[in-house]
Amino acid sequence: MGESAANSDSTTDTNQENTSISIRERFQESSTSSIFVDKDLVRPDTIIDEDRIVGRDQQLERVIDNLRPALEGGGLPNMLLNGPSGTGKSLIINAVCKQVVDLCQSQGVRFGVVSLNCEAPKSLDRAVYRLVRCVAEDVNAAVGVPESGVSTDRKFERLFELINENYDAVIFILDEIDLLEGPYEDTAYSSLLYQLSRAETLGNIEGSVSVTALTNYTHFMQDLNSRAESSFNPDDIFFDDYDANQLRAILENRKDAFKDGSLTGDVIPLVAAFGSQTHGDARKAIDLFRWAGEFAERRGSETVEERDVRSAQDKYDENRTLRHISGLATQKKLSLYATAAVEYYAKQDLNRIPAGVGWEVYKFVADRIDADQYSRETYVNNVTEQETYGILSSERRGRGRGRGVHMFFTLEESAENIVQTIETDSRIGDIESDHEMLRSVVRTKLNSFFD
Repeated sequence: MGESAANSDSTTDTNQENTSISIRERFQESSTSSIFVDKDLVRPDTIIDEDRIVGRDQQLERVIDNLRPALEGGGLPNMLLNGPSGTGKSLIINAVCKQVVDLCQSQGVRFGVVSLNCEAPKSLDRAVYRLVRCVAEDVNAAVGVPESGVSTDRKFERLFELINENYDAVIFILDEIDLLEGPYEDTAYSSLLYQLSRAETLGNIEGSVSVTALTNYTHFMQDLNSRAESSFNPDDIFFDDYDANQLRAILENRKDAFKDGSLTGDVIPLVAAFGSQTHGDARKAIDLFRWAGEFAERRGSETVEERDVRSAQDKYDENRTLRHISGLATQKKLSLYATAAVEYYAKQDLNRIPAGVGWEVYKFVADRIDADQYSRETYVNNVTEQETYGILSSERRGRGRGRGVHMFFTLEESAENIVQTIETDSRIGDIESDHEMLRSVVRTKLNSFFD
């Protein structure tokens, strides 16, 4: 028995050794046979050199002009970089700030870049803490405040202390600012923009300050409260969609991510064509470019071919809706959820969803999960915004003499998929226990509308 156990242990050790060698050999084989030379070049968030920037000359010049005073000790304006996803907002601001930091350093000016993606923190308090942590990490200082247990005001004080001690000028980059909503009626992004944009005027920050917000929400400024709108007052720089030719140029400028000769001639035009189909989203095009290379590697091929691009497009289509919807702010999720629920719970097949019925369902859902209720106009804006992403379409139609003109929505994605995806949000998922009541509300409101 002991000998058998010993043999077993010996066999196990041998297998483990072989497995270890096999894993190492696989890594080494992968590193030598990879189709990529510099994979970072085909990652959308990589900060690239300015000679790789395509089709954004006007926006680039505006941002440079706004930040040039940092080199001269002058004041900095606030900015709003506004436009659809994947149109170069993050690319431009990060590329310019990288140069400003280097130029300021050569002149003995301490220029700080404090960035926050507003999708993750769900409150003003958490957002301010993350800003404090960002500065502390940049200057190698203690955070100085706990994540919880002290007031938001104290966190603001620590943020201003760190900035005054370490920077002569600073830019706050607040990406996806519209996703920072918070639990109260006065949205967290309004409060954050108000506090940061008046910090220099009040003397809380001694140097120059630019508050730069990035959003793809068209009506963002309209949703700010009056105090925040007045103090923020940004230079609004719009980023329009890339066309197919611009996307092609972007990919051409990044093809050195791959080994020479590894791209067949139809790869870049096809990736650009797919990217232009979804509103000129460069992020999507760059992702497809990278995924196509990865599919080629999995095939063991030394070249990327058309079939690899089509496999990448299939991968994108499979998770596009889930990825987009999951990233929406709570109020946008609620609005879309209520609209999809009308079709999902209706007795009859609906060719069009009446916005008025969706609005009534939105109010019911918001009440059941104890969420804030916004105006009907905001509900409609939240839903129609999803047209940009191919989730639905909208139109105004008359209902006959004396019955007025009404807004209707038509879903381009499955109502069931939308409902189930949004219910993965733990807060909105609470409505699951009220499905029968929700069904009743939908049918009652539809009957009332069509009677």
